[in-house]
Amino acid sequence: MTAGVRERARLALRTEIAQAISIVFAERGFDELTVEEAAGEVGISRATFFRYFGSKEDAVLAAIEASSIDYAAHLETLPTVDGENPFQLLHRAFKHALSQRDEHSEPERSRVRMINATVSLRTRMAQRRFAHEDALTPVLAARIASPDAARTVIVAGLAALDLAWRRWAAGDEPTVAVALDHVFAQLSSANSAAVQSL
Repeated sequence: MTAGVRERARLALRTEIAQAISIVFAERGFDELTVEEAAGEVGISRATFFRYFGSKEDAVLAAIEASSIDYAAHLETLPTVDGENPFQLLHRAFKHALSQRDEHSEPERSRVRMINATVSLRTRMAQRRFAHEDALTPVLAARIASPDAARTVIVAGLAALDLAWRRWAAGDEPTVAVALDHVFAQLSSANSAAVQSL
C-alpha cells in the first residue's frame, strides 16, 4: 500500500514538473534553453530533472500525456446517426472529445506552437499519431459498412485533426472545434468536387 501511494506521489510530481517546464520551454524557446536553465526556472536541479526525464522532449511529451485525449473511447461510445458517413462519424467523435478541453488556454496554444516549430518534438508527436491510428482503426472498422476502409479514413481524419490544432495554435481559429469544423468541411467539399468531376 505504501509503495502504491509513493508511486502515485512520484507520478503526480513528475506530471507537475512536466507541465511547468513545458510552459517555460514554450515561452522561452525549446532549442534556446538548456535543461539546467529550464530546470532552474521551475525550481529544480538538473539532477532532479534527469531523475524524472531522459530528455527535454520526454518532459514535453509527459506534459501532453497528462492531458491526453482517448479519441478511440469517444468514438466507441458515440450513438449511431442514420446516413452518417465514416468521415462525419470521425468528425463527430473528435468534436465530442474536444468538448471537454479548455480551448482558450494560452499555455496550451503556446505549447502546440512550440511543438510545430521543433523538429524533434514533431517527430515524437508523429509516433503518438501512430498509436492513435492503431487504437481508432478497429473501433471505426466495427462501425462502418466497409471495414477495410477504416485505416484510410483514420489516417486522413487524424491529418485533419492535426491541421485543426495547428490552425488554432497559429491564432487562425478561435477554438480547435471551430478549426475542426472548417477542415472537415473543406475535406467534404473537396471530395464532392472530385466526385462531380469524374
